[in-house]
Amino acid sequence: MGKYDYLNPDTYSMHAKILECVGNNKKVLDVGCAEGNLANVMFSHECEVVGIEIDEKSAQNAKKFCKEVVVGDVESTELPNKYHDYFDYILFADILEHLKEPLVVLKRSKKYLKDDGFVIISLPNISNWRMRLKFLLGKFEYQNTGVLDIGHIRFFNEKSAKKLLKDAGFEIVRMDITGLDSPVGTKFFQLIGTQLPNLLAYQFLIIAKKSYTESKLEEK
Repeated sequence: MGKYDYLNPDTYSMHAKILECVGNNKKVLDVGCAEGNLANVMFSHECEVVGIEIDEKSAQNAKKFCKEVVVGDVESTELPNKYHDYFDYILFADILEHLKEPLVVLKRSKKYLKDDGFVIISLPNISNWRMRLKFLLGKFEYQNTGVLDIGHIRFFNEKSAKKLLKDAGFEIVRMDITGLDSPVGTKFFQLIGTQLPNLLAYQFLIIAKKSYTESKLEEK
């Protein structure tokens, strides 16, 4: 099992929030599906899941829960025409920060999304107070996991995350967070984190739809 192949069962975890958003009986594109931990739960909720995964071994395991898994790099992979205007949800769960051109990938994903569909995106927050303290002390060491995961090549705060969606032609309909770990529990940090997300959020959760204005321009 790789470091990304796990499912956090905590009620206030990003995984739980994403699964709650998707619900039941939906068509879902899971970008970077890994071994299919999210797909497994969605499959049990009678969702039809298609995955994209760069690691062939992980993709083979995910196939147990997916209608199809396309093996390849999402930055260069195109889905068959049958998936155009097909999905109710497209998931980018902790994926965009690993990409060279996340804006290009988001723009390209729109053709796979129904007009009334949504993208669900989770992004780590580089500007939370713990990271700010580290930077103030002159520390910027990559780690095996977390905000400074060694695989991260893009970094986002609240403002840049919102800009990314706008530039890609999406309209944000909901923004949520997960809080930093706290000795008084995740619920406490969830509650206060929503008041000052750029300072207190560990991750951002963004649900967005195609921008009406952008869609009209594309039609022309």
